[in-house]
Amino acid sequence: ERDIQGGLSARPLLSVPHLLSDEASCYYHGYVLAEMAVHQNRNFVMKHDGYIVDNPAIGPLLTEAYWKPGNSEPFLSLVEKCTGAPLTGDAWIAELNQDLDELLKEEEAAYD
Repeated sequence: ERDIQGGLSARPLLSVPHLLSDEASCYYHGYVLAEMAVHQNRNFVMKHDGYIVDNPAIGPLLTEAYWKPGNSEPFLSLVEKCTGAPLTGDAWIAELNQDLDELLKEEEAAYD
């Protein structure tokens, strides 16, 4: 902070303030974990069923894995029980590393 800003600030340099409270950047950690879980769940369903849109298995899967246990189990346990693997960023990273033209062709083919 001293090198970049010339001194210490009230908020750490790389923290992101929450939109409403302007001081609770820790919430963003939860948002990142949730985004990781979304990509991991999508990857699991695609490998298991081959499609997501209009898949009748999605509702029961999410109901059993997430909604029924609710807050009675830790988030990381819910993700692992649903996908069969501990939460990682692998699925999200793989998507981010995918060639854009390739991704657009895959998405277009999926909608046709």
